[in-house]
Amino acid sequence: MKKSKINSLIFFFGFFYSISSLAQQTISGKVFTDKQLPLSGTSVTLHKINSSSILAFAISDKHGNFKITYNGNTKDSLELKAALLGYGKQSILFLPGQQQQFEFVLLPQAITLPEVKAKTSPVWQRKDTINYNTSEFKQQQDRVIGDIIARLPGIEVSPNGQIKYNGKPINKYYIEGLDLLEDKYGLANNNIPADAVEKVQVLENHQPIRILDSVSFSDRAALNIKLKSSAKMRVIGRAKIGIGASPLLSEIEATPMLFKKKLQFINTYKYNNTGLDNARELSSHNIFEYINAIQNGTVKKDMVGVVQPSPPSFSPQRYLFNNAHVASVNLLIPLKKDYQLRINTSYINDFQQQQSKVITKVYLPSDTVTIREQNDYNRNQNKVQTDITLMANTPKFYLKNNMQLQGWWQSEKSRVINTGTIDQQLSNPYYSIANDFKILKTRTKIILEVGSYIGYVSLPQNLTIWPGLYANQLNNNIMYDGLYQKAELQTFYTDNYISIRKRKSKFGSQYKIGFNIQRQDLTTILQTIQSNVHKSIADTFQNSLKWNRYVLYANNSWSYETNKIRLSFSLPMNVTSIEYSDTGFKSNVTKKRLFVNPSLSLLYQITSKWNINAAASFTKGFGDINGIASGYILKTYRNLSNNNAPLAETQSINLSTGITFRNPLKIIFFNSSVAYSRSKSNLLYRQLFNGSLESLIALLKDNYANRFTFSGRFSKYVIDWKTSFGFNYGYTFGNQQQLQQNSLITFSNKNYNGGITISSKLSGKLTTDYAANYFTYSSASQLQKIKNTISSANQHFSLNYFPTNKWVIRFIAEHYYFNSQFASSANYFFGDMNLRYKPKKSKIDYELALQNIFNTKYFRSAILLNNIETVAAYELRPRQALFKMSFSF
Repeated sequence: MKKSKINSLIFFFGFFYSISSLAQQTISGKVFTDKQLPLSGTSVTLHKINSSSILAFAISDKHGNFKITYNGNTKDSLELKAALLGYGKQSILFLPGQQQQFEFVLLPQAITLPEVKAKTSPVWQRKDTINYNTSEFKQQQDRVIGDIIARLPGIEVSPNGQIKYNGKPINKYYIEGLDLLEDKYGLANNNIPADAVEKVQVLENHQPIRILDSVSFSDRAALNIKLKSSAKMRVIGRAKIGIGASPLLSEIEATPMLFKKKLQFINTYKYNNTGLDNARELSSHNIFEYINAIQNGTVKKDMVGVVQPSPPSFSPQRYLFNNAHVASVNLLIPLKKDYQLRINTSYINDFQQQQSKVITKVYLPSDTVTIREQNDYNRNQNKVQTDITLMANTPKFYLKNNMQLQGWWQSEKSRVINTGTIDQQLSNPYYSIANDFKILKTRTKIILEVGSYIGYVSLPQNLTIWPGLYANQLNNNIMYDGLYQKAELQTFYTDNYISIRKRKSKFGSQYKIGFNIQRQDLTTILQTIQSNVHKSIADTFQNSLKWNRYVLYANNSWSYETNKIRLSFSLPMNVTSIEYSDTGFKSNVTKKRLFVNPSLSLLYQITSKWNINAAASFTKGFGDINGIASGYILKTYRNLSNNNAPLAETQSINLSTGITFRNPLKIIFFNSSVAYSRSKSNLLYRQLFNGSLESLIALLKDNYANRFTFSGRFSKYVIDWKTSFGFNYGYTFGNQQQLQQNSLITFSNKNYNGGITISSKLSGKLTTDYAANYFTYSSASQLQKIKNTISSANQHFSLNYFPTNKWVIRFIAEHYYFNSQFASSANYFFGDMNLRYKPKKSKIDYELALQNIFNTKYFRSAILLNNIETVAAYELRPRQALFKMSFSF
């Protein structure tokens, strides 16, 4: 029975297969060229007519033959198609069963590819160099490269012009790889035409000294400006002239530039009385050089001054009444054998005036001192500075010799009205000459370094005050016409050292020994003026101080570096000997101490995008000459200072950590850091008030201060939206001690800030920029029932409209908000408008600028520091219009 079922199944399937086989149809054929050559690889497909569905297909062989088998039950018309890349398509119509052999003759045909638009990223990375394509970020209203740099993701420009990359200041600003300006790169940022730049490069982990490139690691970046070819072989620049009202206004500028391999220069002359602070272009931005200058006593540090409020935190063009000439010559000449000669010289003649009303409240344990001042201030400054630098920078040899000369001729006047009228006049000159020499050279397996610095500074200052004040404290209650405070400080400083660096595999080391000497003479005298006759007050109001400091030091450091980790440890040690004497007080003091100031830093590269860093340091040392002046000095008309105390001894602990993220491919940059410091001094300053006269007296008592800071910044560029986003935040907490009216008080300060920036190309005819910031400052002590708080906010919005290629129409709106506990809150609004017209194929453009359209006349801001709260109202520049003509060459 089973056998019969099996036989039945075999018969059934055999019959079905026979029927199916009868329905199958086979067609074949051949494909040729027009020259009767066989075509292999031709695709032959079978379709129902007017249908894209494929019933069957075949590929021709090397002889051009093909064979297709299909189901022949259909009665519809069929279509056979032949196609090969580089040849025109052909098709044949037929009915099933009519024809079984076909031939195709294909004719050659050119290939037309569809248009492909390549979309490149505006930011890309090659090794340690990040490139920004400036054409992507440039907007039609931009004039100089600084306008573009300010909106590049990952880069921020501070109000003073300092450039930071991912939270850290850059260490060099190159133009075509050459260092023309050292750290005064504001001259380039504010003058190189935006149209002349091809790209901006960020050189990460940049070591400026080439001989140290593989020996000493740098965690800071440099900026390099790459120019277009058309801008590198000729003199380029801008010239401008403007005139307007009110009052009578004018601007004049001329800035020729040349950037060849064998010669670079930027020469500028600028004049204005419109509120532009062109002198900011000459500011130095190297924080490490500034710290060194403080330590060697060559920074201009005024001993006396006239009372004036701090400038408000917005554009000087709103409040600065000036008449300023600024000129500079900056020349870089490459010499033979890798040497370069650089000359940077500048001149400033700047007259400024400012009117303000200031309320100062000093919160004391048992009272609040309120000082109201109406201030009419002006300053006339002449400043000349020249730097001449010879340098060589090769992988085997480095030399730099910089000679610097400075001369300031500055006078200041101020009329203050509080309970009466007080006139102040300050003569404030400053002179310095210095030479800084450094040479590094490879010697077998080591790098030898020798350095020497020598400098001299003279700072004579004279403050005259009318009428005579504080007769009961200074002159046995006998009235007089005025007060005359003379203060002069002369400083000689030299530092000399020799250093050996070496590196073996992943380990590096440096051993440095040297000495420095500082000699200073401080002379002060306070005199009364009666009928133009000067008379000295008691000896306690005079200083004749001689200071000698000798330091013998050894700075040793070690490092370990891999692809992931960079670890360094330094152990500076110094023996410091200080001798000072004052003939008037018959004092003669000698101090000698060994100081050891270790520091540790770590950088860990988590991935190619993420890294974390940490640092710790301990420092200890002596104070300076300003802390040991035993005689009283009248620093301003209402500040009397006395430091009849031992030499200050300070120490501090600093801890910090941070995280950094950078993804140039997605154009995202982020950094965040936390820092803590604790400092200690053996001196505590007692603050006493007698009416509006404040006396500061140094006392021998330990004094502690703590500070905690948390900050960060995020920036992102969205290519499809052509928009840059930025967000920053910060929090600072600190406390410190102060002795007020014989009561020891600890003050706690908290600051919060946050900000956002958005820059967008909405279309080819419309761009916008928006920035907003919010700040809160608060201070409290154990004696205050409530804490003092100041809040402020500001917004900046600009809209740029380009109706044609010839026109630029710009609207600017600014809003400022201010709130304080003892002053009513206020909102301030500013509006500006610019119309710019540039004819086609013309190098001249015409601009009409309208500023302060709403004619806002006063602005108020506040500062809070411990127990002192200051609110200042500033007179602002009135509504003004200016017509300008600018010429590009």
